[in-house]
Amino acid sequence: MDETIKYFLARIENVDRDRYLADRDIRNILDKTINDIILCIVDISEECLKKAKRNIPDTYRDTILACHEFLGEIVLNVAPLVRHRNETIHQYLKVNWQNIVTVKSRVPSIVEFVETARVALAKDPE
Repeated sequence: MDETIKYFLARIENVDRDRYLADRDIRNILDKTINDIILCIVDISEECLKKAKRNIPDTYRDTILACHEFLGEIVLNVAPLVRHRNETIHQYLKVNWQNIVTVKSRVPSIVEFVETARVALAKDPE
């Protein structure tokens, strides 16, 4: 995950809305990287739930939110990113630069989520 975040930040550097819209390669790279980041968050959430012997909810968002008990308030900051991932990947709104900007602005929360999950997953089961 750390490498994926670094890759995303490196690729978005010096990219503005006009370049994103005009450059199909950049758009595909950023869209795919957002997908990878969000799916990694979901995978981490699933691992936390499995460790606690909990059921995995049916949706990505609910899976992340179900980890509130183990990971705390940070899940409330990252769970909404699922919507941005869905809009970007499925292109509900065609090309959506704002989703890229939103995910970029939440990178600190994503990093905090990953670090919190690392600690939780490293603990011995009680």
